[in-house]
Amino acid sequence: MITFEDFQPGVSFGKADVTLDDTMFENWTALFPDDADCAPDMPEGMTAVLVMNAYTALIAPRPPGNVHASQAFEITRLPKLGQTVTTDVTCRSKELRKGRRWIDLETESHDENGTLLFTGTMRLIWAA
Repeated sequence: MITFEDFQPGVSFGKADVTLDDTMFENWTALFPDDADCAPDMPEGMTAVLVMNAYTALIAPRPPGNVHASQAFEITRLPKLGQTVTTDVTCRSKELRKGRRWIDLETESHDENGTLLFTGTMRLIWAA
């Protein structure tokens, strides 16, 4: 299990590939039907889906009870359906404050050609 001690500022947990396939897009548009009009581009809201898929693949196993406190993205370009997005997840900082273990992660997502698509930050309260 990954614990608070395993997070080191500036250290990457690695890169994970996620393909924006038809099933993922259909599941998204079942929830947000108007986003189907974005095709063949990915809807902006799906950035979180791609990044969270990478996060769960790279940072595992996680302790139960973590709290996802916030997440934000800066979009440079959106991928198209069928493209594979590679996301690097890095620990930006960590701190123990009032008995809680705060983790700040940063993500950087690129297409198959290495072109930057979007960056993100994620703040978590880590359970262990």
